[in-house]
Amino acid sequence: MSKIFFLNPFGTDAISGGVKVTYQHAEMLAKNGYDVAVYQPAGKPSWIDISERLTICDSFKARAGDVLVFPEILVDPLLDIARAPFPGKKVMFCQNPFYLYSYNHSGAALTEMGFEHFIVPGHETARSLSAVLQVPNIHVIPNSVDTGLFYPRSKRLCIATNPRKWPGGGGNSPLAFLIMSMLHLKYPDTAQVPWIMLEKMSQREVAEAMGSAAIFLALSRQEALPLTPLEAMASRCALVGFHGTGGKDYASHRNGHWFSPEQCEEIVDCLAGLIFDISQHAPHVDRMLDEAQKTASAYSVEATFQAVMQVYGKICAGFEPHA
Repeated sequence: MSKIFFLNPFGTDAISGGVKVTYQHAEMLAKNGYDVAVYQPAGKPSWIDISERLTICDSFKARAGDVLVFPEILVDPLLDIARAPFPGKKVMFCQNPFYLYSYNHSGAALTEMGFEHFIVPGHETARSLSAVLQVPNIHVIPNSVDTGLFYPRSKRLCIATNPRKWPGGGGNSPLAFLIMSMLHLKYPDTAQVPWIMLEKMSQREVAEAMGSAAIFLALSRQEALPLTPLEAMASRCALVGFHGTGGKDYASHRNGHWFSPEQCEEIVDCLAGLIFDISQHAPHVDRMLDEAQKTASAYSVEATFQAVMQVYGKICAGFEPHA
């Protein structure tokens, strides 16, 4: 019986949507009878709940007919494994095409390494991979929002954001703190509105914070399909910020206030306006929140499950899952 190995050689405290979604796909396959293992020598992640049905290994020996699922981060030791001949199938789960492009591997080079299939989380990323690398067999498995975890709680007037999405560098300040400072300088009355920095938190702690926050500042940057803004939508937060390229799949003027990264002052004006409108219970805010929840609901766990089964059914054609 063939086996699917997800290669995830990162630290246990490496917090990312990519790690979370990798484990989600692996668990869905394992639950439905596929023989699955996650290669993570450091051990299972400490910040998400991992099912006992999943095997996490510190070494692996793949055989003919097995499937190796690589992340797009092709650096050693992953690059050495990718370049090694393998009689089974090599699949790339590309959760950030901008990482992949930065390694300067052409589509021809990836094909030469043996990659036969490419899985991406959104249609914008599928389009980009096809245009930039001209690789074949691109499959979309959409990200999903766990609405059993991300849902609105009792709201308070505060702003939640993920500051690590846009850190400081090259003399520039971290964007979350820059926008917060500009907001307080231009609109001093907003200084009383608390900010929640979503960092060094477990997934459950993030869900609690989002559920209670009235506003979410999205700092998505060069992502395939930003998941955090969708989770904020499901949590009924008013969205302000960036779609991060891959968010083109779902961002609209009806479900949030979307800007370019150069529009910091416009974002500040929008945040100040939202703070006032929310405190006045303005009806147009509720309409936007309704549309945001509707958007998030389209990214259901069931939709992801159906796509996982369909895509891996094609990839693994030739062997059947365990009974």
